[in-house]
Amino acid sequence: MIQDRQREDDRLLRSVLLTFFIGGACAQPLGSFIPFLRQAHGLSYDFSGYLLSAQSVGNVVTVLLSGFLPAYIGRRKTILATAFWMIPGLAILTGGLGAPALLLAACFFTGLARGGNANFSNTMVSTLPPEKSVLGYNLLHGAFALGALLVPLLLVCAGARSPQLGWRAVAGGLCALAVLQVGVYARMRLPAEPEKKGSGNLDRGFLKMKLFWLSSAMLFFYLSAEYGICGWMVTYFQDMGLLSAEASQMMNSLYWLVICVGRVGGAFLTRYLPRTRLLLIDGVGMSVCFFIMFLSTSPLPIILSLAGAALFMATVYPTVFAFGNEAIAGNDLGCSAILLIASAGGILTPALIGVVAEFSGIRSGMFLVAVNVAALLCSIIVSVLSVRKERGNTKGV
Repeated sequence: MIQDRQREDDRLLRSVLLTFFIGGACAQPLGSFIPFLRQAHGLSYDFSGYLLSAQSVGNVVTVLLSGFLPAYIGRRKTILATAFWMIPGLAILTGGLGAPALLLAACFFTGLARGGNANFSNTMVSTLPPEKSVLGYNLLHGAFALGALLVPLLLVCAGARSPQLGWRAVAGGLCALAVLQVGVYARMRLPAEPEKKGSGNLDRGFLKMKLFWLSSAMLFFYLSAEYGICGWMVTYFQDMGLLSAEASQMMNSLYWLVICVGRVGGAFLTRYLPRTRLLLIDGVGMSVCFFIMFLSTSPLPIILSLAGAALFMATVYPTVFAFGNEAIAGNDLGCSAILLIASAGGILTPALIGVVAEFSGIRSGMFLVAVNVAALLCSIIVSVLSVRKERGNTKGV
């Protein structure tokens, strides 16, 4: 029975890694598409920011729904209903349709799918045994990062061969991947769920746990920083003249390459390093590297400090989830709530950056990311000190 359970756990993890890899490829590289969309449709900075935030709004909508719907219709129907929206979203980009309402709808649709994928995947990993869930979180988000780093590379190659149609061909390929993802969701084996449906299955006990609120605060500032960097990094480097257009696109791939390597490495590092210590190292390292990048004006320190920031960022998200896993393990509503709070930062920050950039320049807009990076470090310090004080030691924390 133990061996059967282990095989089931391994099969579940493999399926989730595949679907989250596709999710990373399809939803995360929107920031890399923005320069192509701006050139093709003459978009302003502030409207480009609204597109990024539209994806975040869609993300929040399904993160919220994914916490409640499984109690009524089950997990499979919930993930199929949310993952489907990636297909029409990418189809709009593939068709080169430039009407503002359609572009907003496309980004909103990809956000709907992204939120459902994130909540489902994190919930599935939280059902694994504790020692496997820590490894699973890092591998899960490593798979997401791998998908996210490949697409900007494809965009650079496709754009070089056909500046007008290349990016649309990449969008079409991603649309096909989204169809494959829905097919996997329809067939994969899922953990057992209560036969009785309804609100009685909603466990709200996590709301009384300090770990939930501490983890939510850290994820809020982390996603604010991540969405700001990923959404505006290419445009910032390009429009400031810090890097060429091709090199700016490559920075997105460099970022996700380092994230991917860092998360795979972090999956094994967490066996030897307590979560609180790893979070402190990540917070300090990310802050130092980001501010070096922000203050630099020549390519080499920009590239090196961006890689450094990505390396420290790599393990923040999965480690924070592992940090709060005790409060939300196996709880669809708990995973939904923590992602909902965190995703609010992903809505506010990209839009604010766009508005500020439109009136004061892109550098002033990126200063908002620096504020979020500093706030993340402060929230990590507060969380670590709080947990250490409560437990009286650092062993295994």
